[in-house]
Amino acid sequence: MLEYVKDNWWSILIIFNYLIAASAVITIILKNLNPTKTLSYIVVLVFFPFLGLIVYYLFGQEYRKNKIFSKKGLLNKTVIKSIHKELELSSDELNDVNNYLDEKVKLVRLLYSNENELLTLNNDVDIIINGNDKFEKLLADIKQAKHHVHLEYYIIKDDTIGSQLLNLLCDRAKEGVTVRLSYDDVGSKISKKMKLKLSNAGVHHYPFMPVFFSTLTGKMNYRNHRKIVIIDGKIGYVGGINISDVYVNDNGTRYWRDTHLRIVGDAVKSLQIHFLSTWKFVSKETITQFKPFFPKLKTLNTKIGL
Repeated sequence: MLEYVKDNWWSILIIFNYLIAASAVITIILKNLNPTKTLSYIVVLVFFPFLGLIVYYLFGQEYRKNKIFSKKGLLNKTVIKSIHKELELSSDELNDVNNYLDEKVKLVRLLYSNENELLTLNNDVDIIINGNDKFEKLLADIKQAKHHVHLEYYIIKDDTIGSQLLNLLCDRAKEGVTVRLSYDDVGSKISKKMKLKLSNAGVHHYPFMPVFFSTLTGKMNYRNHRKIVIIDGKIGYVGGINISDVYVNDNGTRYWRDTHLRIVGDAVKSLQIHFLSTWKFVSKETITQFKPFFPKLKTLNTKIGL
């Protein structure tokens, strides 16, 4: 047997290679990737023994995606359950919602079933349609923060408006406000100098899923495209406007139209849960005292609306 292996070791390795390659091909087909990517991986695996397996191992496997799903749920489930219980609507409120929303209530049920997202009514919402308005309101709110400022962005650039925001975060951190910043490592462009300044000021900042060769990696789709801010657990921002000069309208010569929301009310608690889940993932920080992040809010005089 040993002699046979010695005499046929190359053929055995080739067979072993193609057995693994066949398994990989089946996996790729079942993943239902786009046709170009699927065909490319199959060609590499079939026509380039061993090298094809190495390429697939390095770039084809979705390790980052699996890591997200395995670790994003590390936030204290007891905390989430208690917040959700607090936000649940009464039977009377549910009846009012059903009558008001009519067919749209199906969307509410879908979001709850898929993402466990609760409908909240106790909110004041400002609709913001451009970066100038958002940045003015956001900077003013951060200046008034008393306890914490949490930011999670796909794009933060330390250009003019970005540096203004980041410098303000440094100032607030020095004044004793806890500042946590999560930014996507592909979408954001923050210089080493600015990162050092943030660290020296006491701003806690971490990239989301850092990459070294972003143009080569096959995990580019698994980025964090959120744009949310939570201030003292009372004010929240969410929408489509990132932190960049691109979103600043320049005296009518350039106009970027996008939508963002400034929220005061119960919906801020849902944003806080999302932020803390991501923060646990990127920072590995274990937070034990959640109460300051979910303060009791005064009941707002709001009407049911969508």
